[in-house]
Amino acid sequence: MIRLIITATAILTTSSALYFYISHARLSKRITHTTHQGTLSRPTEIESIPKSIFTSQYFTIHDKCSKSVPRACLPEESPHLLFTRLVRRNMVAFSRFPQALMLAMVSKTAGQKKSFQAAHIHALDFQEGDLVCGVYQVKCRSRNKVEFEIKMHGMDFVEGRLAISYREVDQDERNVVMFCSETIMWRKVDESRCMPLERPALRWMHETAAWWLLDSGVKYLIDLE
Repeated sequence: MIRLIITATAILTTSSALYFYISHARLSKRITHTTHQGTLSRPTEIESIPKSIFTSQYFTIHDKCSKSVPRACLPEESPHLLFTRLVRRNMVAFSRFPQALMLAMVSKTAGQKKSFQAAHIHALDFQEGDLVCGVYQVKCRSRNKVEFEIKMHGMDFVEGRLAISYREVDQDERNVVMFCSETIMWRKVDESRCMPLERPALRWMHETAAWWLLDSGVKYLIDLE
């Protein structure tokens, strides 16, 4: 896995780095984003994080992005069904990303390999235990949220969560649906090895990918007939 991380960093040639830079800049204007490094001082909305992580014994990286859309711009289908469509579409899109292709290369079991297939992902309702793209296993599922446990191959010193969610809010006298994507990774503070998101190039690639998935995913819902 460490070798794959180095390979992913090397992929950023001058031309691809320029493309990512432009995409990152454009997406930053369409996405609301917050980030935090250090100790998690208070619980997040991710329910499956162990309480022990909210102590000084752990170093964490927490990225959150969100995008709001007027409810009137979405199909009349119920929000929780639209949300499931969004998660399916975004995970299928991610399965074609370079980082997912590298994860597929190190997948060993038939179940792990199957979890990258579009047909497999499209059939999921994302119930507890479902596996997606080799390393994302559903840890918690509610009507408006899916929490994935991130299980990195060969990196047992790192743990993490990916949470995708939505909520309906009133904004300027309009009913608005806010879609969110959160990633949290943590390690012991005395662990000398770096988590993937501690590496600047990978952190930047992660942000760009997460923002693009959320932005294009919401557009996908708007364009549904």
